[in-house]
Amino acid sequence: MIVARRTGARAVRALTLGLSLLAAVAAAAQGSPPAAPAPAPGSTTASIAALADQVASLFPKLDGDVIEVQGQSVTLALGRKDGLVQGIELALYREGRELRHPRTGQVLGRTEQAVGRALVEQVFEAYAIARVTEGAEVRPGDRARISAGRIRLTVLPLVDGVKDAVAEAAVQELVEALSRSGRFQVAMGDAIAVALGQQGMSRDDLLEGKGLAELAARYKIEHLLVARLTSVQRKPYMDVRLFTLPAGTRLLSTAMFVPSTARVARRGEYSGSGQGRSNQTAVPQRSLLARLLSGDMDSGAYSTGEGSIPLKEVAKFPFVVTAMDVAVPPADQVPRLALSDGEKVFLYKVVDYALEPEWTWQAGMLDTRATVFGLQLADVDDDGRLEVVVNRYHPHPSILMSSMILGTREGRAEVLIRNVPQILFAVDPTGAGVRKVLWSEEFAQNGFFKTGQADRQVLRDGSLVPEGRVRVPDSFRATGATYATVAKDLRALAYIDQHSRLRVTVDGEDVWRSSSPVGGGIVKLEVQTQIERGGRSYIYASEPLPVAVDLDGDGLEEIVVPQNQVPGRLAVVYKGPAGYRFQSVNSGFEGTITALGAIPRDGGPSLVAAVARYYGLLTSSGDTQIIMTIPE
Repeated sequence: MIVARRTGARAVRALTLGLSLLAAVAAAAQGSPPAAPAPAPGSTTASIAALADQVASLFPKLDGDVIEVQGQSVTLALGRKDGLVQGIELALYREGRELRHPRTGQVLGRTEQAVGRALVEQVFEAYAIARVTEGAEVRPGDRARISAGRIRLTVLPLVDGVKDAVAEAAVQELVEALSRSGRFQVAMGDAIAVALGQQGMSRDDLLEGKGLAELAARYKIEHLLVARLTSVQRKPYMDVRLFTLPAGTRLLSTAMFVPSTARVARRGEYSGSGQGRSNQTAVPQRSLLARLLSGDMDSGAYSTGEGSIPLKEVAKFPFVVTAMDVAVPPADQVPRLALSDGEKVFLYKVVDYALEPEWTWQAGMLDTRATVFGLQLADVDDDGRLEVVVNRYHPHPSILMSSMILGTREGRAEVLIRNVPQILFAVDPTGAGVRKVLWSEEFAQNGFFKTGQADRQVLRDGSLVPEGRVRVPDSFRATGATYATVAKDLRALAYIDQHSRLRVTVDGEDVWRSSSPVGGGIVKLEVQTQIERGGRSYIYASEPLPVAVDLDGDGLEEIVVPQNQVPGRLAVVYKGPAGYRFQSVNSGFEGTITALGAIPRDGGPSLVAAVARYYGLLTSSGDTQIIMTIPE
């Protein structure tokens, strides 16, 4: 699917008179929270708004005294009349001296010392009994409260048998309703879903709260709202559970059919909150992302000009392009395009939607004729000019990896580093706009990539010098990967794993994984082993580089990656209020998309695609079109 995006404030949508909550709030084992008022007919998405009100009612702003302590049991001067409910966890603190303004003498408050936390187990009209879960120094006269500030709430959507657009709209409506209440700081629980899947837990177990306690400390979760969307009577149905952690107490259990007004995925802004933008005048020109998601690409656009996304064929090569990358050097700001046919490396300038040759590199008589299976443009020596990082492989046991780095000198290719025995990967972890950091990953006979490890390399005095280990996930592979800005000041590493699934990770931890396959490189890499009698060959496919690009100008980047499992398909991944979204797009290209790139321009970026077509089923010969989108 595709990466998430911003949505502005939603217009009021009328509901039919009969819409209401279908399943009443069921309490946790200890009792029932107060019921939310019935939604008024005709209100905006009434049942979802009522659900948000019910969740908010569980967190009243209250503060009261600890009046008695017996071991781990404390009696609080807070009760049902104050809105307190069973299962909620309170912060315990001790007041100290008064704080006064030095000039006016006004009392500003008192100093506070945190003494622990307590879980409410019994609630009476004017008092309650709670059990201390943290701290051992609680005494009468201390205070207990639910903060008047925003409560940290993590929303975890689980989707089974419901269309992605419907699920996205319903979850987004819920997230927006919770945010409008002013009571919550809402975050999405994508990382939790990945972690639970890796542990082999079923979604039914999750709805019962199993396994949540172990994840609470790891992901710093205080309250978790699980929304499972399924199909009941051929209608989208949402089962909602609210847990307080780490105790794992269930505060709320309810279910409802998804209102019809929430079943249409809204278009427009996709990559963030979009709050405060509802009063802005609509801009007639649509972003490239909006046009991509609406499926407006035309297979004949680059020859007939009839498509709503203008396309242009900027070059055609009489061979299959196996790898390609596009970048803009800081020095002259003229975009460069590097590509390979598996043996040679070509570098071009991109000028006015045309390619101007800069140089061609070809292995000499004394050089290893290894296969080029990946290349990247990067400024690894930080001089403002781009180098070409080339990964090459030969199956002979005495050769294997023979990677290299090419530079430019007096208009010609210059070999800066040759015969590197590792897989090289250039990254831009800070969002500087050009890759300047170089990683390496060791080759492994079993699996091609040595899993779970990567080293940072620095180009120094004509050689690569390791500068320490990089934290990467166990399934990381140093091809088919990119960094993307998925939230403000947050860079995420996205890569294609061994099962052809796109993974998104932050600080080495998985936060999302696609359920649909992506990638599908055309270069096949043979690894010969002697483990079995007589030896055996294993074939690994290289992966095309995903492209991280801001398609709609909101400051967040979408991830675009070929889906060569279906010819001509692209996948777009984006992150929004309801989590990560993945959408397949029919590009209309008649061939295999072997590589993608992007060039920033006024009016929106241009996507660059290498589209290869083979001459026959039993041949590797073919040609490649380099096709570029043109801003409207």
